[in-house]
This record gives sequence, C-alpha cells and structure tokens, in this order.
Amino acid sequence: MQKKKRFDCFLILLMLIYTGFSLYAQNQLDEKFKEKASNNRYNMIYGVPSGYYGVQAEICYSSNEKVIQSSFDHGLKNEKYNIEVAFAMIDSKPDNSPRGKLIRKGWNPYKINYVVISNESDTILSKVRYLDTLQLEKVNANRGVIYNLRILNKYKGKYDRCKKITFYKDNVGRAEILFFYNKGNDTLVDEEINKTWGMLKFKS
Repeated sequence: MQKKKRFDCFLILLMLIYTGFSLYAQNQLDEKFKEKASNNRYNMIYGVPSGYYGVQAEICYSSNEKVIQSSFDHGLKNEKYNIEVAFAMIDSKPDNSPRGKLIRKGWNPYKINYVVISNESDTILSKVRYLDTLQLEKVNANRGVIYNLRILNKYKGKYDRCKKITFYKDNVGRAEILFFYNKGNDTLVDEEINKTWGMLKFKS
C-alpha cells in the first residue's frame, strides 16, 4: 500500500515537471515571436489570444504546387478545439535568397497579388472576401483579404482545410494568418477568427 502511494506521488511529480517544462517551452515560442514581430523590420504587435498556446509551425509548408507559401514564423494551437494557426510576416526589404527572389518576382509585398489569390483560393468552399474598413483599422492595415486556401497537401499531415487572412501595410509589408482545421468546423473557425482578430497587427 505504501509503495503504491509512493509510486502515485512520483507519477504526479513527474506530470507536474513535464507540464512545467511544456508551459515554459510554449511561453518561450510566444515570446520569441513577439520579439521578432516588434522589431523595426516588421513593425508589428503580437499578443497571445486567450485559449491558445505556442507550438512549432511547419516552416516550409506548401498547400499546392501552383504557389510558394511564405515561410511560417510561429504557430498556435487551440486548447479546446482541433485548430492550429500559423503566422508569416513579410517585410518590404528585399530578400536576395533564391526563394525570396522567386516569391517577390514581379510584385510588391504590400500590394494584393490577384494571381496568387486565384491560384490559392478554394472558391467552392467560400468566396474571396476583402477586409472592410473596421477590420483593417483593428490591424492598422491598408488593405486585406480572407479566403479558403486550396489544400492538396494536408498541414502537418492532418488538417485538410484552411482560412487564410492576409493584410498589407503600405511601405512596410504584409502579414499572413492561416487557421488550419478539418471539415465540419467551418463555422467554429469563423468564430475563432472573430475572437482573435487583432492578435497580430501593424504598429500605428
């Protein structure tokens, strides 16, 4: 009986240590992204929304073969629902890497690229919607768009749907927020987007 109590105590202690390390790692991911977003290169403000915690994003994700997706800088996981969020920040300064040159070829990072949107958007699931004045004001952006991403390759091998939000700031750059989820959760994801609106925004 006493051995069992000791073993139970050991398991509880082990779980507490593991939870402590996990929370520390999640906080570190969030803090690192917050610091990166706020520097002069991106000029953004980030705050972790309620009910989410930091996770590793799949940095070089490609949803389909027609478009090169910007590299993800950070990821979030919803505590309650099977939803993950990924962030990408693109500044107006030139990136002279081969990937950077290819991504930027023939367009500005703070201008809407209609060719990319037509290749990326899944218009069967939803229409391409341009952000209204109130939405833009909340993220200090000049223009923006939201649509369902056309997914041929599941994100992290498990998410087959995605709502992508992109907003742009003149002479600064753009930010992309992607909500990954699965079929049946479309309404839920729309609610989560509304709840978390402004978690990443440009500085005034």
